[in-house]
Amino acid sequence: VTSEGVVVFLEAALKARGLDPRKTPFTVKMTGGPDGDVAGNAIRIMHREFGENTRVVAIADGTGSAEDEEGLDLSELLRLVDTGSGIASFNADHLSALGRVLAVDAPGGLEARNTLHNRVVADAFVPCGGRPAAVNGNNWKRFLTSHGQGSASVVVEGANLFFTEEARDALARTAQVLFVKDSSANKCGVICSSFEIAASLLIDEAAFLGIKAEFVNEVLQR
Repeated sequence: VTSEGVVVFLEAALKARGLDPRKTPFTVKMTGGPDGDVAGNAIRIMHREFGENTRVVAIADGTGSAEDEEGLDLSELLRLVDTGSGIASFNADHLSALGRVLAVDAPGGLEARNTLHNRVVADAFVPCGGRPAAVNGNNWKRFLTSHGQGSASVVVEGANLFFTEEARDALARTAQVLFVKDSSANKCGVICSSFEIAASLLIDEAAFLGIKAEFVNEVLQR
């Protein structure tokens, strides 16, 4: 459910930038691997909603990183989601000549993983994992390109606290990066939980189970 909300916010933010992901291909970079609940489901939902317009150009997680300017093969990413595998298990046979996969313990793998969110240029960045304050008041300029633009013009925070408030403010003011803050972007799970809590206060467990299928569908629609 968290990922459903993240993708809704992603679509709205891209449209605010004049890019409709249902009509036009877009690029996205992510932290948090295909084996993570938020990132894995976000990949699945982007594929469901936007089809081949979805071009995931880079992913970093605890196992390593993968990047490809032409887009990481979606069928291979979905295989990793289904098997609960980290990005280092991405089959390099599915890469273009511009792509690479590096395990975190391979030569250069740690640096590639740790700098991916800054280095790779994409339409959107969706952090779904990573260390808190990874982008902060001391290092936010690393998120900029050599031309002073954001390496992503849209950030939809699937993970909490990846950017500090100081970094958000600096990037928004300096490079007009559009942020959907974590306290909004990834809270659809919390919203759904609040409906469940309200239901538990109104009816007993047996009554809830009797309407559960309809209730869940109505909450998701809302």
